[in-house]
Amino acid sequence: MTSNESNDNENIIIEQEKNKRQKINKNNSTEIFKCNFIKPKNNKRCGLQVRKGQKFCFAHINQIEEKNILNSKEVSKIESNITRINKNGDIIKRVKCTVDPTHTVWEDNLTKHIKVCNIIKKKQEIEFKEENCPWFNINYNVKDIGNLDNDEKLDNKKLDYEEWKKFINKWKLKHDLIFTEELPLENIEFKTGLEERFAELSNKKHILQQSSLIGQLVNNNIINQNSNSNSNLIIEFGCGRAEFTRYFNKAMNKYFENPSNSNNQYLLIDRENPRLKFDKKIVKDSEDDGIKHLKVERLKIDIKDLKLIESLKKFQLNSLNELNFIGISKHLCGVATDLTLRCLINAIKDSEIETNKQFNFNFGGCLVAMCCRHCCKYEWLLKESKEFLKDNFDIDETNFIYFRKMFAWATNGISPGMSKSDKCDHFSGLSFEEREIIGLKMRRILDESRKYAIEKKGFNVKIVRYVERDVSLENNCIIIKNDKCV
Repeated sequence: MTSNESNDNENIIIEQEKNKRQKINKNNSTEIFKCNFIKPKNNKRCGLQVRKGQKFCFAHINQIEEKNILNSKEVSKIESNITRINKNGDIIKRVKCTVDPTHTVWEDNLTKHIKVCNIIKKKQEIEFKEENCPWFNINYNVKDIGNLDNDEKLDNKKLDYEEWKKFINKWKLKHDLIFTEELPLENIEFKTGLEERFAELSNKKHILQQSSLIGQLVNNNIINQNSNSNSNLIIEFGCGRAEFTRYFNKAMNKYFENPSNSNNQYLLIDRENPRLKFDKKIVKDSEDDGIKHLKVERLKIDIKDLKLIESLKKFQLNSLNELNFIGISKHLCGVATDLTLRCLINAIKDSEIETNKQFNFNFGGCLVAMCCRHCCKYEWLLKESKEFLKDNFDIDETNFIYFRKMFAWATNGISPGMSKSDKCDHFSGLSFEEREIIGLKMRRILDESRKYAIEKKGFNVKIVRYVERDVSLENNCIIIKNDKCV
């Protein structure tokens, strides 16, 4: 099978998977069969489908009654007392799951459901990992945080729009005084090993980003051709299907002068277990290039629970019992970015302890293409990052929620039928374009706080725009280099 046929088949499979998840009503009236529950946390509507005649899904009927979100009269008899009749003619009701009361099940299925409830599965999985996986340690990378629930309280804080307006002008002014120059654009088209991918794609959005990020790793000497660096463990955080690692590996197979002598290994980190993973294809790509015995490991784990140094011990070390490790990630969400920085710092500390034993782990550097900063948690920022925000912009836990909400202004786009100059009755009185500019400034402030925090740890750090905004609205990456490891 040719490469093009393989990619066509892969695209067909992806499309089939999407179609399975998208049940389209023949009359194009799916909207009336959606749950009407509005989630208080983000003010968005629940997307679950409901039976004809119902307003709310099974998951939210009880919550409506408990929280009095709606008057009980507004909940129809069908919704408040859902029943069915079994084969014996008995009336069966919906009851709360005794393990996780946030959802309901049919009364006659309760005993069976308890054994397979997702909460039970998660508890069992955690118990197994705690007993058998030395790299799993609950909240290992956030142990210095006093109360993990503080951010949830911030999320539920009622917004004071008049107060918010004051912060907009204050932070915008301070940004302009401190950051007088725009981030440099370093758009690199690193095509070595990726020529075929560039040629076969009509929409080059992702490959342009991947090639530029790979170019950043090479140009900043985090990856280079000297014999010292020919043996690396590449760790992709928040890897998903590991597409970035796959094309990074293809590029490196052609980039190294003697790829058969290189000893790159890969560790893939993600808290989910997605379908259509590239893990086996990464190995096959290397075999096609004459590189045998490539090691690719995947860990299903939340980064906050990852004791990274323990996971590195399963990889092959060189003759000196040394292993160089490098972190990469493409579009790592806001909270995961901060957890990754915490994870790497803890790994460096742990490696100093291990050096006195039989292992020697060297941190070479890290590249993270950042996104979704609106998901950030204040408490999970590094201590130095909080200090930077407080000292330079007077941003702390009391007003971080306003700061965080403006990140999305940089990526919100424009409503259909409107122009960038329209204000759309926004509380701020600003147009789409004005809000976009402010959103870009706010996210720059956060990224610079991360840069400051890592520089305080002794590393060389820079932030660059790796592609133009017409390729990706999330186009900034942070590059961390350990000069001691060069």
